[in-house]
Amino acid sequence: MLFLIYGVGFVLAMLVARPFYVTFLNEADTSVALDALLKDFDFMIFSDFINQSGDAFRPLVSLFFVVGLLYLLLSNFFDGGILKVISNKDFTFADFFAGASIQFGKYLMLLVYSMIFLLVLVAFSGMFFFIFASIGEGGSEKTYFFVMLPPVAILAYFFSVVIVQNMYAKVMMSQKGDLGPWEAFGKAFGYIMKRPVTFLLFWGVLFVGFLLLLVYLGIDGLTQMSTGITIFMMFLVQQFSVLARTFLKIFNLTLASAFFKANPISLEKRVKSEPNSDLEDDSVVRVE
Repeated sequence: MLFLIYGVGFVLAMLVARPFYVTFLNEADTSVALDALLKDFDFMIFSDFINQSGDAFRPLVSLFFVVGLLYLLLSNFFDGGILKVISNKDFTFADFFAGASIQFGKYLMLLVYSMIFLLVLVAFSGMFFFIFASIGEGGSEKTYFFVMLPPVAILAYFFSVVIVQNMYAKVMMSQKGDLGPWEAFGKAFGYIMKRPVTFLLFWGVLFVGFLLLLVYLGIDGLTQMSTGITIFMMFLVQQFSVLARTFLKIFNLTLASAFFKANPISLEKRVKSEPNSDLEDDSVVRVE
């Protein structure tokens, strides 16, 4: 499962990387810019190069957008398969793609709800940026930097809320097949807000990913990519980093599933009965 998801991501990355690299080579031509960037990345050289050859890269923008959207949809698709495998505790291609196919429509609708919710939170966080920017106005750059940390932290927290809520909503729908995306969206929000541990688990995995990024940047800084061997070595290090991030994504869903299993809530639908119904008002109906 890990290598399947990694392989799909690798293919999508190549769809973007190859035309970008070919365009870069064609534009660099006899310029020494390419050699300079290989040895050590220099933002000034790269900025000048983009300013001079920006028109050649414009056709690639639509490609980046399409591939990015496809990756988002496939990632959403694979989540259903991952949770199915976690539930079965055994990987088979049939179960993986069956789980992915069954949940894809609901997960896609959940993604729409999550994106709308995120836009609302980002718009709300803009108020904090405006307030703190007013406070830091007129101060030094150092003062302004520290003054703007609280709104940035608030925005990061809002992103965490949406991501964690999305994960637990998927877990709930995977455990109860007839639970709709809107019901799961609401239940997941209440669930994570009452259980801060869900955020700590997510941030813990995120911190491990950050440490891996620092290791990668450290290796990259120590490696002079001036020969074919060093370039190939850095390619291997980069792909190992991508594989590790893919593993952490799966591990995040595994943790969410395990936590919900250890701390379950009722996922039954609450239905209001008709006036002449035999059921009492607001009775809970168990849906098998």
